[in-house]
This record gives sequence, structure tokens and C-alpha cells, in this order.
Amino acid sequence: MDGYATTTSTKTQHDAQQNLLLSALPESEFQSILSALELVDLEVGDVLWESEEMRRYIYFPTTALVCLLYESDEGVSVEVGIAGRQGLLGVATFMSEARMVKRAVVQVAGQAYRMKAKAVQAEFSQCGDFQDICMAYTQMLIAQISQSAICNQLHSVEQRFCRYLLINHDHHQSEIFLMTHDQISNILGVRRESVSIAASALRDQALIEYARGKITLLDRKAMERAVCECYGVVKEQYDRILNKYLASHET
Repeated sequence: MDGYATTTSTKTQHDAQQNLLLSALPESEFQSILSALELVDLEVGDVLWESEEMRRYIYFPTTALVCLLYESDEGVSVEVGIAGRQGLLGVATFMSEARMVKRAVVQVAGQAYRMKAKAVQAEFSQCGDFQDICMAYTQMLIAQISQSAICNQLHSVEQRFCRYLLINHDHHQSEIFLMTHDQISNILGVRRESVSIAASALRDQALIEYARGKITLLDRKAMERAVCECYGVVKEQYDRILNKYLASHET
């Protein structure tokens, strides 16, 4: 993550506001933090933090997608959350001893804007919308992690695969996903064979096409009907929280 650039140009402002949390800030508050936002390039496999580390930054992804993982003592990992342009990484930076996940790993290469912990704390001292939005997102993240635990326990691999693809589509806004069955099995915490069976079933329903390392979403509406309720529960809460701030700007 050596390559980055910071600027207060109009282009940078527009790029930063690709992150929906930043775009939901009132213009005055966004301008007050703009100089503290640092653009970073993220590559697949980059580990942004692990649970033992002190949090030095929060990240606001714009084009990158980051997977939040919980790992058991036996070394088995499972996805408990995904953060992209709709969210942020590093809530423990402002939540003190919060330890909700063990690792944050970049899943889709791209960019994010990061902000030093000291700058976050200084902005929080103003008790403005920036603090409110970050805390509201934390509430949503807790709901996402809780729902993921329920989903991993109760629902089929096929349903969980649908949920995973829909969340990716929401964050990345692309119908094409470059990922292997091995990568998906690691994220879902299941055997590769189980992912292959689920992918074949979704292909037979004309929901996806897949080739080596490439999955194409063909019919989002049908996939929304096939997915378990966990996807809708989390999405409804996120939309409600975000829309509250967007609506306040219009009044």
C-alpha cells in the first residue's frame, strides 16, 4: 500500500464521495475532513488489520471491497461482513476495545480513503454528523455480523452463496466477480465441493454463469427471490440508516 495521493481538488472530492457514508455528510463537515483523507491503493490479499493490532486508521472504500473474517482457534475462517463503498473499516479505532472480527482482508482490488485515528477522534470531539454516521454504521455492522452468524448456522450453502453475491453486487456495482471456488469456500467456511454444487445449482436456474475464476450475475431479481431473509434484513437496516442522513440534507 505504498501508492497513494492526497489532494483537495474537485476530482478528489468527487472520488471520496463515491463512498456513500462520506457522501451522506453535510458539505461543511465533508470539507472539514477532506484534508485528512488519504487515498490508498489496495491489492487483493492485503490485510488492513488484525485483532491484535492497534487501529491507526479508518478506511472508507470507494472501489475496493474488503472481507471481514472471524477465525477459530483451529484456523477455520468464515466471512462475517463485507465493507465496500457503502461502509468503513476500523470501527475499533473509535470504539475502544471493540473486537468484532479478527481480520480485514482485501477481496477486490481498488482504492479507499483512510483517515488517521487522531483525526477521527478530533472530528468526534465536535459531536457532529460525522460521529453520528460512523456510530450508526457501527450499529449496522453489528447487525450484519449477528445476521451472518445466524445465516452460517441455519441456511444452505446455496442461499449463503446468493447472499454473498448480492452483497458483492451492492458494494461493487458489477455483475462480474473475479473469484475462484477456493476463495469462496474459504470465505463461507465450507468445502470447495459444496461451493461447486451450489454454483452448479445457481447456473441451472439461470441465475449465474461461471468459468474458471469468473462468475457473472445474470438475474438479480431471481436471485433476490432465492436468497434467505438474512440479506434483506441487513439491507433494510442499512438503507434506513443511510436514507435518514440523505433526507436530512434535502430539508
